[in-house]
Amino acid sequence: MKSDRTFHSQGNLLLALLFSALFFMAPEISAAGNSRPFVKKIRVVGNTLIDSYDVDNYLDLGNGLNMTPEIMDLAVSELKANYNYHGYPSIGAYSILRIKNGVMTIKVDEGNEHRWGKPRAERAVLKRAFLHDITLTESKKQEIVETLLKGYQKQKKIEDIVVGFLVGKQRDRIEEIQSQEKAVMRENIAAKVKEFQTINKNLEDHEIRRVAKMRDRIVSAGLKKIDDSAEGRAKMISNEYTDLDEFLDNLMFEEMLKPGL
Repeated sequence: MKSDRTFHSQGNLLLALLFSALFFMAPEISAAGNSRPFVKKIRVVGNTLIDSYDVDNYLDLGNGLNMTPEIMDLAVSELKANYNYHGYPSIGAYSILRIKNGVMTIKVDEGNEHRWGKPRAERAVLKRAFLHDITLTESKKQEIVETLLKGYQKQKKIEDIVVGFLVGKQRDRIEEIQSQEKAVMRENIAAKVKEFQTINKNLEDHEIRRVAKMRDRIVSAGLKKIDDSAEGRAKMISNEYTDLDEFLDNLMFEEMLKPGL
């Protein structure tokens, strides 16, 4: 217990020194406004494995300081280091800054520890000792706990491998389904394009036939008009030649009657 208190005191002092160093290295913090709000306390929620009193003392800010993202990350890292010292390395944590009350909250996730870590091993040892009415020394208890932890880690690795395999299979299946869906979609698009091209070709052929028929009608109408005009002109020319012949005949008749006239 004394060594734990010593560790907490040293850790608390180290944290305070780091905070102070960051504070004095950035004197402009006090004038930064809301970007570096003043924090009076760090509160930890979700903690069940370490004495809350020790945690609060470990993260004591004294008179408070202006908080920055770097200091927030440092506080979370120090809290994780404290958990690791107590034998809980698989702790997740993240910080939330509540400016209104001047409190920064660190939320702790102990799920992995309760499933694969020391708490589960200790519960298993105590349960087995109680059921079989066995009295264990502290050293024997820790030895069994360490053995269980090694087994849990192997079990966790196997589960991670299985989960990775299943995830990979699921990913492959999803990719296969997506590939099939894409293939069907491409076929549908190709069919629609082919249908559109067929319709467009039919329209073009119809338009070509319509234009050809119109051209034929126009040509036929134009030839008929030209033939009528030629016939009229021929008739007119024939009439002119008839009048000329009559004139020449009269002229030749007059010449015969009066030569040299």
